[in-house]
This record gives sequence, structure tokens and C-alpha cells, in this order.
Amino acid sequence: MNLMKWFRKNNKKIMAIVVVVIMFGFIAGPTLRYFARVRTGWSGAVAYYADNKKITRDNIISANQELEILRSLGADGLLRTQDLRAVLLGGLLFSQQRTSPALIDRIKRAITANGYAISDKQISDIYNHSMPADYYWFLLKKEAHLAGIMVSKEEVGRTLGQILPQLFKGATYSQIIRSLIDKQGVPEDRILATFEKLLAVLQYSHMTCSNENVTRAQVMHMASWENETLNVGLVEFESSVFAEAAYEPNEAVLAEHFDKYKEILARTPTEENPYGFGYKLPDRVQLEYIACRLDDVSKIVTPPTNQEKERYYQKNINIKQFKKSVPSDPNDPNSLRIERTKSYAEVASFISDGLLQDKINSQAEKIIQEAKTLTSVDSYENKKEGDYTATAEQLGKKYKIKIYTGQTGLLAATDFQADRNLRMLYLGSYGNIPVSLLQIVFAVDELKVSDLGLFNMPEPKMHENIGPLRDLFGKIMVLVRVIKAEPASEPQSIDQTFITDGLVLDPNEHPESENVYSVREKVTKDLKELAAMNTTGSKAEEFVKLAEKDGWDSAINKFNDLYGEQVRNDPNEPNVFRVQNLTGLQRVSNATLRTLAVQNAGDPLPQPVMNEVTKQFVDKLYSFVPQDNNSVDTAGLIIEFKPEMSFYIIKDISVQRLDQAKYEKIRTRQLYREGHAQTQSMAAEYFNPENILKRMKFRWAKSDEETTDTNTLPGSEGSF
Repeated sequence: MNLMKWFRKNNKKIMAIVVVVIMFGFIAGPTLRYFARVRTGWSGAVAYYADNKKITRDNIISANQELEILRSLGADGLLRTQDLRAVLLGGLLFSQQRTSPALIDRIKRAITANGYAISDKQISDIYNHSMPADYYWFLLKKEAHLAGIMVSKEEVGRTLGQILPQLFKGATYSQIIRSLIDKQGVPEDRILATFEKLLAVLQYSHMTCSNENVTRAQVMHMASWENETLNVGLVEFESSVFAEAAYEPNEAVLAEHFDKYKEILARTPTEENPYGFGYKLPDRVQLEYIACRLDDVSKIVTPPTNQEKERYYQKNINIKQFKKSVPSDPNDPNSLRIERTKSYAEVASFISDGLLQDKINSQAEKIIQEAKTLTSVDSYENKKEGDYTATAEQLGKKYKIKIYTGQTGLLAATDFQADRNLRMLYLGSYGNIPVSLLQIVFAVDELKVSDLGLFNMPEPKMHENIGPLRDLFGKIMVLVRVIKAEPASEPQSIDQTFITDGLVLDPNEHPESENVYSVREKVTKDLKELAAMNTTGSKAEEFVKLAEKDGWDSAINKFNDLYGEQVRNDPNEPNVFRVQNLTGLQRVSNATLRTLAVQNAGDPLPQPVMNEVTKQFVDKLYSFVPQDNNSVDTAGLIIEFKPEMSFYIIKDISVQRLDQAKYEKIRTRQLYREGHAQTQSMAAEYFNPENILKRMKFRWAKSDEETTDTNTLPGSEGSF
């Protein structure tokens, strides 16, 4: 057989071999070149830490192997069952394998429940670290070693002997270690040495994070503030009630007042600005929306058939809703109770309602998903988004229901919270953790006010569809997009106005006059109320004299007759003046405010509860009751409170003190809690990836080639 005939006969085999060789060269080539380039340089420095101590490639590969040993020992699972400090260390070292939405949700709940000063961003930074975990592990174990922290082999062995059977369903220490030795070829001494380093890191982190001692005075102070409550009866006199409608500040006064406070956000009182004047416009967004009412969708949905209901019953017969507890002896109601399955007839109505609601939700989601497809952005740069109005009309004709569409005004976070439709909308994110529309839209790049954190959703883009969104009451389903975003800024002029419409499904929901924000009107209103403060104080004194003479009820009735009519606008509360009984008021410490500020970093809404204004008001009330008394005769006491531009007349006031006996009972618990909260809060700073690099003075070696090589080091966890 000549050569050409042989090639023709075996051409398919030859081509297959050629393809394999080419693929091998394409895939393995870079790796082979990498090892050819570095095989003699394992001891060369890729980076430095502390006082010019080297980090070599061999160090990083060894660190990676140690992390693999710790994984095999179940260290990642062990850390997740400990305190938050250990959980965060586990997140830093093992997050790429085991992080879950449920774990992040548990972390957030622990932060809120225990008052830890940790923000969502701090958690995200730990789990979203930019470098391989090998480097952080190397630096942390070296940091503990340099501090002289060591754990004896006996303690390491004893600890592993206790925890390994729990982590591996009863397997013994010997079985687990032998399996690890056989699989990885790692001697027992190295396994124990690696786990010792983990215990040393945990021990040193505890020492570092708990170095701020909680004093006895601090514990007593916090205990009294958290366990003492104040009750007060008072009548509020708002200056707006006595502002003269005829008074109009002239242009010069308006301009001067506006210029003085135009760079300040409202309700941020200071010594220089005790009333909290401010005209700076907050961050705002404008939305376009498509919405459908589920009540409308229900009219085009076919109710579930008997076959569908019976099939559902048979398939889910063991669910809790289909069970009930009944006496084992029908004739003896006190006999032992047993569990019985409800008959189909007993649950048919329940099944029918549930299946019908599922169909309605599914149909509504189908409509909004179709709207999303029809209006998707072809090119974000050119903003070639689909037309919401035309799409709503098209879908309305197709499904024969009303599809609503429109645009909101420029809305601040507080406007979202005030709108009855917008404040209820949420998106189910990865892991089914709901994320509010408010949090989503204020995360656009143009604002970056809110932090979506881990496992929520990618940050939205301008003109990009968001949805389908549901409301908490199950009334509507919505698709929205951000069409405009305005960062906080001072107004262009005192004459600036803008629309503040929310999500309107019924044009009669909001009178048009209430949907325009005018800077001039706000400045004018503030000046009118400021001018009325003296009058308000005088009227408060007049009320006190009348109450002393004729009684509080008579004085309240007379003042409502004299001054209530002009401002009476709440049908549910016809009386402008009334005794308000505030009970259970507690003082708020500066430490608590700082903790709340950290926890709510990344929340676009200013905190409505326990803010500085609330703290100032409660502190003022407490100041009238001496420390050695539980109550004081303050009937008729007048308090001026400038942040609210109001006067308050105190009818009665009392404090429920923390007595010595109760303090002694809670003192130890309070001491532990304060110290524990400080330690856990500091852990988020201690294990922050950037802080680790700064503490250990980490820096790359000067050679760009070496630095580049380490970025894709084989065997390292992740890349950067």
C-alpha cells in the first residue's frame, strides 16, 4: 500500500490525533510555560509582610494545602456553628465553597438581635475578598505566631477528639485521621500542626477584639438606660397652628434664609441650627412603571377543576394543613390525642382558594414577564428601551384587562416610604430573601446610596427593567425602570419645583396640588412657623393658666374651639389639642446611635426611630425627674423643643427606676453582653481583608512578572 492510499484510508484517525494535539497545546501550553518559568524560583519572594519578611510561592502553596487539610477536617462547618467571630473567619477562608443565603441571613439576624455594630457592607467585604484565601490564611497565622500565640498538641488532640465525631456522624478520631492520611498522604503531625494554627488564629482574634474592657460604671449606666422607662402625659402646641396665614415674608428675608441653609439637609439640628432648617435636595430617582392588579387578572383565570383539587390533595396529603389533633376515643374528649388526616371535603375550599391564587399569580407574572421582554434594553449606551405606554396598550388588548403605566416624579427615599404602593414592592432575590424596591433603585451607579449586599441581586442600571415586583399584600405586580437619578444637591434656586407623584393606579388617588414640591413654599412655611414661635409660647402659658383655673379638659376644649378649626384636617382625630399619654419611653445612648448608624449604613432611608431628634427629646423629659425620685410635680411645665418647632405642656411625668435588687440579678448578664457585643463587632474589622493586609504591611515584590504570575498561581483558591 503506497503512502497516499494509507493517508486516504486513515484520514479520520489522523485528523482526530491532530485535533487532540492542538487542544493539548492550547490548554496545557500556558501551564507548561508557567512551570518552566518558575520551577527554579519557588523560594523567590512574590510579596513581603511585616519587616521585609518574604512570602514565597512555596509559602502560598503550603498555605493552600493547609486550607485543604482544614476543609477535610470539617473546619468550615465547625466555624459556622461558633460565634460570629468564627463565622466571619470561616467566610474569609472558605466562602467560595459553602456560602449560602441562609447563612448570610442568619448572620444579619444575629447582628440585629444582639446589637452588633456591623454593616452589610462589612459582611460583603469579607465574603467578596479580592485575593485568594491562601494569602489571608498565611498572614493571619503569621500574625498569631508573631504575637507568641501557641496551642499545645495535647489541647489540639483533645479538641479534635471532641469535635470530629460530631462533624462526621460518629466516626472516631482515629478513623477520620487515618482516612485523611490515606487520601492526602499527609502525616498526622502536620494535620495537628495545621489545626493548631487555626486555634491560634481564633485565640489571638479573641484577645485582639476584646481588648476594650467594659467597666462597672459602663455596665450600670447601660443597664439603667435599657431597663428604666418614662411615662408622660403632655399636650403639644405646634407653631404651625398659630402661624398667621396673612403673614408673607418679603423677598429679601426669603433669599437670606434660603442662602443660609441651602447646603444643609433638613432635620439635622445643631447648636448653630437648632431648628434643623435645611433645603438641600436629597438623593432622588424617577421611575417608569407597568403594573397590573391581581383582582383584574382573576377575571381572566379559570378556577381550578375538581380533578386539579383532588390531585393536589392526594399529592400533598401529608402536609401540616391537612392534619388535625383529635381524641383517640371520640366519646371521651379528655382521652389521648392523636393526629388524623382531614378528609378531602374538609379541605376542598382551602385547596380551591390556594390553587386559584397560584393561577392568578402565575398569570400576572406571565403578563409582566412578557412586558419585560417587549421593553428590554437593546443597548444601554444608546438607551434603546421599549416603549412602556405602547406595551401596556398592547398587553391590555391581548389579555383584555387594564394594564397601568406611567412615570413617578423625582422621589426621595422618604417619598417611597410615604407612597402606599411603592413602599410595599419587593423582589425575591437569590435564596428568596426579599429586597425592597427602595433598596434596589437607590443602588444605581449614579447614586450608590444603598448597598445590595450578598445574594440579593446585581446593582441595577439606568433604563434597565426591574421585576416582576410583588407587593406584600398580593394586590399588584409591577415592572419598573429608573429613568432619572439625581444625587443630593442644593436647589438650583429658591424657585425650583418638581413633581413628586408616586405609583398611581387611580388618577383620583392624589390631588394634583399635593404632588408638586416647591422650595419656595418650604422656605416660606418654615419662616411662618418660626415667626409664630413667640405666639405659640404665649398661647402655651395662656393654656396653663386656664387649666389651673378650670381644669385640663375644659382648657383643651376651649383651645380646640378657638384655634383648632383652621388646622383640623384629620377626620380620625378632630381635636388638634389633646393629652398624649406616652408610655415606656427609654433613653438612647450615643453608643446605641452609633451601632444603629453602622447597621443601617447602605439603607437609603434616614432612621425614623431612635434618631438624634428623638434622643434629644427623651433626654429633655428625663432631665426633669431627679435621680433620687420616681416622679415630680411638673403639672403645667412648658418645654420648648426647637427641632419640632413646638412647645410641650407636661401634665404628669414618672420614671420606673431600675432598683438595686434587679440590677444585681442582671449585672453579670449585662457585663457579658456588653463585652460580647464589642468583641463580635470588632471581629468584622479584624477579619476585613484590607485591614489584614494593612496590619501585616503586605506588599507585592517589585517584579511585575512575579506579581502577575502569582495572580493565577495553580492550586490557589480563586484569582484576582
